[in-house]
Amino acid sequence: MKNSKLVITILLMIGILLSGCNSEGSSSTPEKSNSKPQVEHENAPKPLNESVDIKIGYPTQGASMLPLWVAKETGIFEKYNVNADLVYIAGTPKVQETLNSGGIQAGLTGIDPVGKAKVAGIDSVILSAVADRSVLYLYGQKEAKKSDLGNELKGKTVITAAEGSLYDHLAQSLIRENGLTPREDVKVLNMGGEGDRTAAFMRGDGDFYVVAPPTSFKMDDMGYPQLYDFKEKEVLNSGIAMKVDYYKENPELAEILVASLIEANAFITQNKEETVKIISKYTGIDDSKLAEKTYDVNVDTLPKKPYVSDESAQFFIENSDSEEVRKMKPSDLVDMSLVKKLDESGFIDSLYE
Repeated sequence: MKNSKLVITILLMIGILLSGCNSEGSSSTPEKSNSKPQVEHENAPKPLNESVDIKIGYPTQGASMLPLWVAKETGIFEKYNVNADLVYIAGTPKVQETLNSGGIQAGLTGIDPVGKAKVAGIDSVILSAVADRSVLYLYGQKEAKKSDLGNELKGKTVITAAEGSLYDHLAQSLIRENGLTPREDVKVLNMGGEGDRTAAFMRGDGDFYVVAPPTSFKMDDMGYPQLYDFKEKEVLNSGIAMKVDYYKENPELAEILVASLIEANAFITQNKEETVKIISKYTGIDDSKLAEKTYDVNVDTLPKKPYVSDESAQFFIENSDSEEVRKMKPSDLVDMSLVKKLDESGFIDSLYE
């Protein structure tokens, strides 16, 4: 009798242990699936034969960099045998400078920095757009009036990002649209880091401030008026770029980087919860509702097919402060052959089926 009771007890304990193992395994499976997607999409590039280490620079801690972060965090790069080290470098001009010097092998940069590098004798090229619109706003000090922006701007100071950056181009474009001349009628204060820019605006060093979410949400909460929304302008937010010689030496890697960002865009649109967590990690947002709001305002800026249009590139060429850059054509700075290849193969469409 004692033996039978002992056997029953042992069997019950084994059952509990097995049940615990099964429940643990089932709970971890979705988590692994979300963070390390292994779906092989139709006509996707083949993984590299050997793992490659690469440093990729990015210019802002705003959510416009989301496709790059998602490609890293979800394992998209990893499944193609790419070990990507993401390096924050404040401002697209600084990203381009680091690319020029070989400190990184690829970077999220802009048309004007690529053009100025070409003027200096360093050929680099943008291979794909990351976003084709920008979630950026112009805020003013609390007494500023939206209804009379031209007069509000005249004789005042606009705080924006590094000279030659997207933020800088948009700020100067807005000044011109209001019949004023940048740096003559309106002072432009260029600063590299968003934290520094915010602190300067709060101190009153500038009258206006070009800013992205989530910092813009904090401006709202503090009662600063939003005076202009740049989102309606179709301009290249940033693009993935390489030096031309490195691109020619590593065409398979270049194609994989472009495909990975395209795949990341699809992931973002289809996986809100996981993406919001990634936003929190990289932006430092500890408020889940704020992170979700940041997702909501950025998600529709991500192109399904990330071609850089001639019109988008021309905006930066025409507004460059370099006479040599203003003489260039979009085709001098942009190569859409990889996006076209991935599009015509059916790869991009397969991500949304």
